[in-house]
Amino acid sequence: MKQHLLLLLFCLLSSVAWTQEQAQPQNNDSLRWEVAAKELQAGHYEKACSLYMDVNSHTIATYQDINSRKVEDLRNKYSIDEVQLQRNLQQSRLLRLMWIAGIVLVTVFIGCVFHIRKQNRLLARSREEMNRAKALAEESIRNKSLFLSNMSHEIKTPLNALSGFAEVLTMPGIDEGTREQCNDIIQLNSELLLKLINDVIDISCLDVANMKFCIKSCDVVALGRNVVKTLSTIKQTDAEMVFETGLTSLELATDAERLQQLLINLLVNATKFTKEGSITLKLEQTEDGKAQFSVTDTGCGIPLEKQAHIFGRFEKLDEKAQGTGLGLSICQLIIKRLNGDIWVDSSYTKGSRFVFVHPITQEARS
Repeated sequence: MKQHLLLLLFCLLSSVAWTQEQAQPQNNDSLRWEVAAKELQAGHYEKACSLYMDVNSHTIATYQDINSRKVEDLRNKYSIDEVQLQRNLQQSRLLRLMWIAGIVLVTVFIGCVFHIRKQNRLLARSREEMNRAKALAEESIRNKSLFLSNMSHEIKTPLNALSGFAEVLTMPGIDEGTREQCNDIIQLNSELLLKLINDVIDISCLDVANMKFCIKSCDVVALGRNVVKTLSTIKQTDAEMVFETGLTSLELATDAERLQQLLINLLVNATKFTKEGSITLKLEQTEDGKAQFSVTDTGCGIPLEKQAHIFGRFEKLDEKAQGTGLGLSICQLIIKRLNGDIWVDSSYTKGSRFVFVHPITQEARS
């Protein structure tokens, strides 16, 4: 019996020692522990065992209470941490949504900026096209007015002459000299009227895109010589008309009729403003292998401010001079269709000089 009590006391002591370490008992438990130790020393094993069991029960209850509070504290802390975690997750989700929304807004803004710039470019282009169309319309109206004004004057003059001198021819008793003079005037005005009509037809035909040029090989040295010889016999000026070239022959791929028309227009234009002196058609070959023609006169010349517009339609240096103002415009259209170029030599100051270049070979153009 005694041995059993000692063994029980040993187990209780071990349990109480471990429980005290965990529960940290109050002063009352310490006193009970000391009393139980004294009873054990005194040999009162049963009383000591009873005291130890009370201390152990109280300690276990205290330990359980402490543990329950710790568990509750842990639960509260876990609950707080879980709420904070949910809050952090919500904040992260909200921040992610804000980033996505910001990126979308920036993308939409950049897209709107590019769209607005594109629309502005299209609008500017449309305005430019509208301004060009407006300028063309204004130019067309101006050309129409000039055309009607020039045509009414140019047609009226030869028609009045034709009508008047035709009536004179029908009068009885006129002598043969007067009859011949009337015939000459009628012939001259008939030619003026025919040239006027031809100019109008040419300026309209040359604007047609499908008009064909007949490109063939032509000796332009012989062509230039024949043009000058023909015009020298019918020129209405005292100025001498000559042809100059250092070439014996020069074959060009060209439309001979159109090139001849171009040369005649330039030479006739020179006769209108050169009453005396000379009119020279010169032909030479440039270093880059092109044929260069020039028509030089000793007339009144062309002011510098008018040289840039002299090839415009219905442009006339002298409004009182005979003609429609289409001759030089026709010349420019012809040489452009033949892949050449024409200009006024502004460095020549003793009259006027028109220069144009023509390629030696070229493909046939429509």
